[in-house]
Parts: sequence; structure tokens; C-alpha cells
Amino acid sequence: MDVREIDRVMEGYSQNREMAGGTLLVRKDDEIVYDGKWGFADLAARTPVTDDTIFRMASMTKVVTAVGILKLMEEGVLGLDDPLSKYLPEFSYMRVCADKRYEFHPGMSMASLLPKLLFFRMDKVKTVPADREITIRDLLSHASGLQQGVAGMMAMMKEKKNDTLEERIHSYSRYALDFQPGTATSYSPCAAFDILGYLMGVLTGKSPAEAYRTLVFAPLNMESATFKLSGEQRSHLARTYTQKNGSLTDITGTGKDLEGIIRIQKDSDYVAGSGGLYCTVKDYEKLGRMLCREGDGYLKPTSVRLLHTEAQEKHLEPEPGQVWGLGVRIRQQDQFCTPGTYGWSGALGTHFFVSPADKLEAVFATHRKDLGGSGSYISRKVEELVFGIWGNP
Repeated sequence: MDVREIDRVMEGYSQNREMAGGTLLVRKDDEIVYDGKWGFADLAARTPVTDDTIFRMASMTKVVTAVGILKLMEEGVLGLDDPLSKYLPEFSYMRVCADKRYEFHPGMSMASLLPKLLFFRMDKVKTVPADREITIRDLLSHASGLQQGVAGMMAMMKEKKNDTLEERIHSYSRYALDFQPGTATSYSPCAAFDILGYLMGVLTGKSPAEAYRTLVFAPLNMESATFKLSGEQRSHLARTYTQKNGSLTDITGTGKDLEGIIRIQKDSDYVAGSGGLYCTVKDYEKLGRMLCREGDGYLKPTSVRLLHTEAQEKHLEPEPGQVWGLGVRIRQQDQFCTPGTYGWSGALGTHFFVSPADKLEAVFATHRKDLGGSGSYISRKVEELVFGIWGNP
């Protein structure tokens, strides 16, 4: 297999309208070995994907948030095992759902919850006291219980759409946890990392947006990275699509767009640390290169290793052969990836991974909302192709 196979597969996805456009950067042994672009950032205008195309990175924002928290840890500002309430006192004395009405059952769909949603009230959920406090580690490793089960997801669906970031963070403190902290795992789509992003602002004495800029974006020279686009940047933003019956529909700016789901606000102070980042692939890859080089003078090698080491206090697999590090998923067993490969994905098909054993990292982006996030078949194909060419046999 060689790089021509990547071009063939990706051009096929573009021509078949499985994606409007996309781009992939691959670095091996600290050299860019592949830089490919296909299709269009805007189908109607026939605007091609370029180095300047800005993508909604969605949940790949979580990796950036984790890096910012590790930087604060290195500076002695916080500890991974500190209780969250040390910095945000409203998260003291949390309670845990103990209500049979909101138990999770395998195969349960969100549609099955809709009849309950109409009458759902968090203050009416039966609870018991939490056995211990939520820690920073719990938030980073999806083990806090916040927004990780039926009650938490129903609360998320009933949240106000016009609140401020501070109001949203306070509302999370009134959630019943879906399990005792540290005892289980699933995926906290918004709450855990929104809290961490907000905390970065609290601990630096800056707005969250400025905290990200000074802690992460400026030191890594991620010039395009932002939570609020300028007018010029918006002209480079890839539009958002869904697919049906072999055609792509532009949903940019509608209620189905990611901005309406992840709560990216016009208010520049609303920073969604869970998924609100806009960035070019070229700039996001600078973060990947830093991690692949074990910190590259920005983070200590021990901090980067901590990021991609199983982080939870007990062994908890979100899926067989996978565990959570700090803001990243680690592959312990995998069909394509070398064991130890880590990274994460985004709701619009963005995908990022680092393989320390192979000295290999890659960043891929497309902009289709119904690809299944981390389960995207296109992302899995990217992994198969990249490891098939540059992975060590």
C-alpha cells in the first residue's frame, strides 16, 4: 500500500458525496510525510479545501482542554487529584441518582426517553449522597458521573439555550451524578470539559478564551485557533452537511448545525471546552506534533506520558480494548492501530491520533454531521490507511 491509495479512497468519498471535502496531515519521525486535500469547503460556491480552511473541531477540543489543565498542573496551580470543590465550591456535597425511572438498560435509545423528558425535573430525581468528591482526574477521564447516564442526558436536553457560561457551569453543580465518582465510565459530552475550560479561566484570572490563548494557542503558535471567529475567519469556515440518498444537504446556521448543539454562542465569553474550538488542520497538527515529541519543551515528557496513560483509579473500559487517558482514548487492542495509540474525534468527522511506538501522528478533518463522531467509518478508514503505510509491522 502507498499514498496513492489514500488519494483514491478519499477522492472516492468526495465524488460519492460521502463527504463534501476533507484534509489529512500525517507526520512520521518528525517529518510531514503526507498532506492531502479533497473536495470542497463550500459545495455551492465550489470553494476548495485549503490550508486556510477552518473546521469545527468539536470534541477534539477536549484534548486541547486537557493540555491546558496539564500546563496548570506543571505550574503548581492545581493537582489532578484535587477535589473540584476546592476551586468551585458549589460542587461540594454532590448527590448521585438512585432512581429506577432513570436506570440505563443496554440497547436503550434516546427516542425511548422522550415521553419522560416532558416531565423531567432534576430536583425530583431520587438521590443518595456521593461517596466522595469529584476530582480533576475524574473530569479528565470521563469518570465523574456528570452527564454520563439517563438522568444527566435528560438534564442536558432540557438546558436553557440562552444562558451564560457561568450559569451553565452552576447548573451542572445541581445535577444528580449518574454514578458514584470514579466507579464507572461512559462519555461526558459537554459537562466535564466545559467545567475544566471554565476552571482554566478561574485559575488564571482571565476569561476562558484568554486562558486558552495564553496557555495553549500562543505557545504552540496555533494562530487560527479560536472559540469566536472573526469576519475574515468565518469566510474560511467549512460549511456543515448531512447526507441522505447519496446527496449532501447544507445545514450551516440551522438548529441542526453543531453551533446549535454544542452551545457555541455569539457571546465571546461562552467557551465550550468540550467542543467549541475552530481551527485549521495545519494549526491543530502543531498540538499533535508537540505531543508526539513528548512535550517539545512546552510540556514535560512526564506530563505527556500521563496524558496517554490509563488515568482512572480503577480499570474501566468504555469499549473493549480501550481506556481513557486524560482527555484522550487509548487503544490497548485494535484492528488497525498500534497498541498505545491515543487521540480523539469530533462530531463532524474530525479525527486525531498519536502512536508513540511508531513516532506517528495524524490529523484528519471533514465536515459532515451524521458520520457518528468517534465511530465514523471514514475515520476508521483513515487509521487503516495510515497504519498500513507508516505503522511498524
